[in-house]
Amino acid sequence: WIEQRNDIYRQRRDIVVQGLREAGFSVDIPPAAIYVWAKLPPGHADSADFCARLLESTGVSVTPGIVYGAHGEGYLRVSLGTDTELIRTAMERIKGWIKD
Repeated sequence: WIEQRNDIYRQRRDIVVQGLREAGFSVDIPPAAIYVWAKLPPGHADSADFCARLLESTGVSVTPGIVYGAHGEGYLRVSLGTDTELIRTAMERIKGWIKD
């Protein structure tokens, strides 16, 4: 059971990392976590504003890094606890929104 869970989270992590990188985010691959942290694309510094606009424009909810303290500003956090297909859809929406 644990290996199956690990495979699912690894797949979700890879989808998020690839999608965010394609959208212009700087992302390190987390070795063992159910979250992915990403540095906002160039030209975006306010994580709360960025995440609010993303939610309003695309319906995709991510967590602004600033809620974890000043060191989190300029980043966002994506949970891997969501269904894999919803994660795929979210990444496509984010990429489309960034390109617009």
